[in-house]
Amino acid sequence: MARAAGNPMKNDPTVVDALRATRDRETAMSKLLMAFIGTGMLFMLFPGTLLGVWNLLQISGQEHGGRISPAWLQAHGHAQVFGWIGTFLVGIGFHSIPKLRDRATRVNRAAWICWALWTVGVAIR
Repeated sequence: MARAAGNPMKNDPTVVDALRATRDRETAMSKLLMAFIGTGMLFMLFPGTLLGVWNLLQISGQEHGGRISPAWLQAHGHAQVFGWIGTFLVGIGFHSIPKLRDRATRVNRAAWICWALWTVGVAIR
C-alpha cells in the first residue's frame, strides 16, 4: 500500500478543522489577555503612578508624612492594587484557567463582559 506524498494529516479535514479551531481560540484568548494587560498598564501609569508621585511631592513639601490626606493614600493604593495588580491577575486567570479545563471557547464572551465591568468599576473607584 503506497502512502501519499507529504504530510498525511494535511489532507484529513477533521485535523485541519481542529487546528483552525485551536488557532482561533488561541488568538481570541491572546486578544483578551492583551486587553487586560493593556488596561492594567493604563491604570498603573496614570492613576497609580500619578497619585504616588503626588503623595511623595506632598510629603516632601511638608516634610511630614502624617499631614497628607488619607483619601489620597487610599486612592493611590486602590489604583495600584485593583488597577494593575488585580487586572493582571484576572486577565491571566481568564487566559490560563479555561485552558486547564478545556472550556476556553465558552468563556470568551463572559471574559470580555468581565473586562468591561472590571474596567468601569476600577475607573469609578
